[in-house]
Amino acid sequence: MIKATLSTQADTLLSEAHRLRHFVALVEEGHYGKAAERLGMDQPTLSRSIVRLEQAVGAQLLVRSARSVALTPAGAIFEKEARALMAHAQLSSSIVRRVQTGDLGNLRLGFTPVAMFWALPDVIRQLRERYPQVQILMQEAQSYQHVERLREGSIDVAFVNGDVLNQGEFETMVLERARVLAAVPSSWPVAQRKRLKLIDLANLPFVIVPKATSPTTHQATLAACRAAGFVPTIVPGENTEVLSRLGMVASGFGVMLTSEYTRALPVDGVTYVPVVDLPDYLHWQLVMVWDRRASSALVHALADICASVSRNKSKPPAWRGRSLAAS
Repeated sequence: MIKATLSTQADTLLSEAHRLRHFVALVEEGHYGKAAERLGMDQPTLSRSIVRLEQAVGAQLLVRSARSVALTPAGAIFEKEARALMAHAQLSSSIVRRVQTGDLGNLRLGFTPVAMFWALPDVIRQLRERYPQVQILMQEAQSYQHVERLREGSIDVAFVNGDVLNQGEFETMVLERARVLAAVPSSWPVAQRKRLKLIDLANLPFVIVPKATSPTTHQATLAACRAAGFVPTIVPGENTEVLSRLGMVASGFGVMLTSEYTRALPVDGVTYVPVVDLPDYLHWQLVMVWDRRASSALVHALADICASVSRNKSKPPAWRGRSLAAS
């Protein structure tokens, strides 16, 4: 009977956890006066607490005498359950504190493929060493997809190309700014050049990131070409993956502008040539981004590691509560 009562009234008992502590202390001391002294309260207050606990349980737990107290049969069962509930509550509090401080929990991390060409593997290694009991869930996707996931709350942090971000929407830290190069078919004469101006590509077809996935980069590329004095011929297609676009370059479809990190991709038939007159707004940047409403100690620990790594790369991070200004 008492076990069934405890099961149906678990919420009530947990809400009165302090009375469980009073009950256990009274059982251990065997005397109201000694238990009250141990708990730092007066005897009448302890007595009222025990009466209210019995009312919540729906059973008499103690037999009181002038000098001592004894457990009823129901009270003997309840003592074991009370101790188990207190231990569970203490464990739950400890777990919550560890999650709050970042020592325990999950971190859902999204990254664009190019982020792995930066120091992200080293960043994650350091995070795992600092928080060995945190489970890091890695998700690879395009930058615009991670922004949507941040909005819906399905990831905690993302490493993306900064051109997909809206001003002030998220907390951000610029980790790296990289040059943009021209990726050209190795068999074309332009591949023999040591450096280029953008106008040198005027008569060549362009493989450009789709407007729907990276509107800022798409528009910036067109604007830079117009500023250089030409309107580019765009190769048809909706190729969102950088490897797909590089494959088109290797196949001779056209040229593309891409981050210098793309050099790390071993694509035969592609040559990278610096473009010396690209406007600043066209250069690529890797950004750590998170929703300030879901910020946690673990997220800030990751940001601190990223800031340290970025400083060691001699490029100071742009963070401390500031939001990225995107065009």
